Amino acid sequence: MDFPVYKRSTCLKRAFWLVALGVFGNREWLIKHMPIWLAHEKYAFALALAEVDKLYGVKAVFGLTKEVQKVFPDLRKQLEEKGFETRDHSHIKKKTFGRGVWFPPLQVKPENMIYDRLYTLRGHTTLPARDDVVAWHVDHPFNLDRYLEFLERAKQGGLL
Repeated sequence: MDFPVYKRSTCLKRAFWLVALGVFGNREWLIKHMPIWLAHEKYAFALALAEVDKLYGVKAVFGLTKEVQKVFPDLRKQLEEKGFETRDHSHIKKKTFGRGVWFPPLQVKPENMIYDRLYTLRGHTTLPARDDVVAWHVDHPFNLDRYLEFLERAKQGGLL
């Protein structure tokens, strides 16, 4: 690890592209012009999490929105080649837990749809019941250390 946070030049590049995304949105043409290290950050993290899941024997289901599928058309195939199930994923407009929906449907308790955030940010570290499905979002790479902790605890608890 070279720096505790990003270098000044990296900060300026990241800030420029994040402001551009904030102004124009996730436009395909904009993403194509972004530095690959930023444009493919979540893509690379999704593949890394798939490898971690494979090592732990997690029966993961990856939910991919239409937007993700459009920008990364090969991601579904790569995940499925690794042995994972993929489903179409979208969000419904409501202000409570559990805005995510999958096709085909995936039964997830509303509070388990944000399980990763409750676990990592609020300290709710109770392990789920054996048949419960919990969501860990690829969109939040800062959760990786806590995800590995969760996997170890789940493994020791006989959930994996």
